Amino acid sequence: MGEESGTDLAREIERLKVELATSHAAFEDVALRCATLERDKAALELKLADALHRLSLLLHAQYGRRSERYEGHPELPFPGEESEPVPPPHVDEAPDEEYEEVGKKRRRRGVTRLRGDLPRERVVIEPSDEERLCPCCGEERVAIGEEITELLDYRPASFVIREIVRPKLVCRKHEEAGVTVPALPSRPIGKGMAAEGLLAQVVTAKYRDHLPLYRQAGIYRRQGVEIAESTMGDWVRDVAVELSPVVAEVRRQALASGYVRTDDTPITVLDRAHPKGSKRGFLWVYLGAEQGDCLFDFTAGRSRDGPARVLEGYEGHLQADAYGGYDSLYKDGRIVEVGCMAHARRRFVEAMEVDPERSAIAVQVLRELYGIERHAKDEGMTAEERRALRQAESHPLFEELCNWLGAEQDQVLPQSPIGKAIGYMLRHRSALGRYIENGRLEIDNNRSERAMRQVAVGRKNWLFAGSEAGGERAATLYSLVVGCWELGVDPFAYLREVLERLGTTPSSEIARLTPRGWAAEQAAI
Repeated sequence: MGEESGTDLAREIERLKVELATSHAAFEDVALRCATLERDKAALELKLADALHRLSLLLHAQYGRRSERYEGHPELPFPGEESEPVPPPHVDEAPDEEYEEVGKKRRRRGVTRLRGDLPRERVVIEPSDEERLCPCCGEERVAIGEEITELLDYRPASFVIREIVRPKLVCRKHEEAGVTVPALPSRPIGKGMAAEGLLAQVVTAKYRDHLPLYRQAGIYRRQGVEIAESTMGDWVRDVAVELSPVVAEVRRQALASGYVRTDDTPITVLDRAHPKGSKRGFLWVYLGAEQGDCLFDFTAGRSRDGPARVLEGYEGHLQADAYGGYDSLYKDGRIVEVGCMAHARRRFVEAMEVDPERSAIAVQVLRELYGIERHAKDEGMTAEERRALRQAESHPLFEELCNWLGAEQDQVLPQSPIGKAIGYMLRHRSALGRYIENGRLEIDNNRSERAMRQVAVGRKNWLFAGSEAGGERAATLYSLVVGCWELGVDPFAYLREVLERLGTTPSSEIARLTPRGWAAEQAAI
């Protein structure tokens, strides 16, 4: 009995060991599943937070304010007792105003501005017989002055047929010598009937006033002139060809400046061979150091080949966003990368709802950096003076911000909005701070974005380019029209005169026909 009891006990112990091992395995399996579920939950929560953040950005872009102004002033220094983290950079309280650098002061709404040289028509209202006589004594009243009321009227633009008359000359004694007729003056379109003013109007209306050709055709039809849309398309094509030497000179001047800013935007291009009937093309802008040096280029895709082709042989600074297509341009050191602080700031503004504390500190520091730039502009500082000011004030502030962000980076999720903002700032630290080293450079690339805004507004109206050749024509004409816009020059007056002079201007003097050269001539008159 004792031996049987011992055997049964040993068998029971073995059974319990097996059950215990099974239970352990089941527990470990459940624990593993729980850990997996926790990870999946965390990932889903992160995706949900990212989706909600994107939704918030889309709603803000659709209905919210476009300004990136932040009104708050976070408390400094950043709290922390145990690990003594890097303190946030010290900044002075910024003035309560827009800190984005703006090239022109905004006009007050509701103010009508009239040019002093507008033609005037004098309409005199004669008093009636009763008004001429005094009701008291019946004597005739004497004029002692006049009261003038100004009314602004409008007369639609009118078409004029210009007749070019050329006398036919013949010698009565030698009629066999034939008839002599003076040569026609040069015209932009050799066999076309459109004069320079009409061509300038069509181009200005499309690329500055954003009127598609079919709308222009309707306007002209109401004025009694029937012009086919296809005919105007041919005119635009021919004008772009005629003006291409001027655009080539703009490119030469922009690249010779040693400081180029660039940006790009997509446009729709019709393509019958494409399954969808259209594809995406891109317009790129390249701005020289001087106002008015504005070059647009069209590419069928967004590869690095476009910038590499336009910037071939260029040496100097290139300010752009962090698009990877530019990276190959910086490898040999010939082109030096300059970052855009507005892109970095925008990421912190977008992260404000998710992490308001860190975002507010970063935005406030960036506001102070912009305040230094605004002060330099208001004082009219030279490039060397701006460099000295930046070295003294901007450099310490920028370094403090980057050091603090480096310490905070480990405390945030890399894929969160604030994590992406911090990562962008630190990855491009050298490029973003490069403007501090050179007084010619700007803190951001907003000038390029303002130039691209002309394309963005036009794109909502003309919707698409008819072909890749149409995209190239648009790039040619935008180069001159947007250059005029930068200089505050009327593109119609510019294009009309340039089209008149182009045929008689030697290639050695083509620089006089660029928007900047033409504006300088007009200012000297």
